[in-house]
Amino acid sequence: MSYAKLTSAMDLVNLLDEDLLIWNKFRNGSADAFGELMRTHYPDLFNYGIRFTKDDGLVKDCIQDLFLAFWLHRMSIIDTEFIKFYLLKSLRHNLIRRMAKSRRRRSEPAFEFDPARKVHKVIAGLSRRQQEILYLRFHWNADTADIADIMALSQPYVVNLLQDVLRRLGKIPSKNAKRRIYDSRRLGLFP
Repeated sequence: MSYAKLTSAMDLVNLLDEDLLIWNKFRNGSADAFGELMRTHYPDLFNYGIRFTKDDGLVKDCIQDLFLAFWLHRMSIIDTEFIKFYLLKSLRHNLIRRMAKSRRRRSEPAFEFDPARKVHKVIAGLSRRQQEILYLRFHWNADTADIADIMALSQPYVVNLLQDVLRRLGKIPSKNAKRRIYDSRRLGLFP
């Protein structure tokens, strides 16, 4: 089962348990588990990476380099419960490093978001960072702690950016602070 085909919360729990089992087998040296890890996560990693650059060859190379480094250092890789987010963060880091190296200067990558027609104008007006936060929150269902970790930002900063995005999209009323806090908690922005 892939992340794209989830139909219930139970499917997600089962998939996370299966991922964790595969991850631990891989860390213990199982080539079969490594292959399963690649097959399971490669499409999602590619879809995430292609949003940074239209150079699909670069994205494929970075994913390949990522898995090669994982295989070579499998015994010293950290133990994590959230393999998907660990892979996303690692890929993002690799892409930024490779893109900066090719440009000979350090900069934020251009993150592109494929928005729905109705909100295209609003999303197009967001910063690249806000677009990436929106994508991670609603496409990957990442919470603010995971987004902060993936993007190397503080969690309060991510919450503020996400609230600004939601306010712009008309999800959070901007004039009523109590209502905004209530909506933020309801949307899972605050614990």
